[in-house]
Amino acid sequence: MDAVWLILTSVGTTAGVVAATAGVVGTAHNLRRSREARAAPSRAAPAPPGSPAPASPPAGAHGTAGPPPGGASRDERDVFVAYSRDDETWVRDLAVRLEAAGFTVWLDAWDVGEGEVFVERIEAGIRRARNALMVIGARTPDEPLTRQEYAALMTRSIERGLRFIPVVRGAGEVPVFLATRRCVDFRDPAPFEERFDVLVRALRGERPARV
Repeated sequence: MDAVWLILTSVGTTAGVVAATAGVVGTAHNLRRSREARAAPSRAAPAPPGSPAPASPPAGAHGTAGPPPGGASRDERDVFVAYSRDDETWVRDLAVRLEAAGFTVWLDAWDVGEGEVFVERIEAGIRRARNALMVIGARTPDEPLTRQEYAALMTRSIERGLRFIPVVRGAGEVPVFLATRRCVDFRDPAPFEERFDVLVRALRGERPARV
């Protein structure tokens, strides 16, 4: 009996040691898995089939430059108007009527902003214009800037084919070179609207109306 008891006692002790060892190993394994889970980066669950793809950020977001403001076409106009300061009120009215007729108009009173270089803006307007008017009043030949505009427009007309139309009002006298072109003469006793219709036809490249 003593021998049997010793054998059973030995077996029980051995089983206890094995169980304890297994417990320690299991605990260590669980600790290692927990550390690995914390260290691993989180992953989003995959979207179910048929779900829409995530929206892309709009252009210009996250430092990506969008289209620049404004653009090279800022000064593109159907008509550039050169004039003397003495004729400004009359010219503004003419420009408003032209825009109402469907033309875009470059006028320094409208297109040169505070702080901008006056001459540079005028040069840009001349370069981008498809047609040009020279409003000739009594004081037009006396203004240095108007004479410079006349020279630039005449040169561009000769070299680039710019349609350049003289518009005469009041006591204006057409310069010699410009007088080679048929002008729209608002000194004519005909009604303003009739002369304006002649100007619109000329800007559109249409032949004069047959009366």
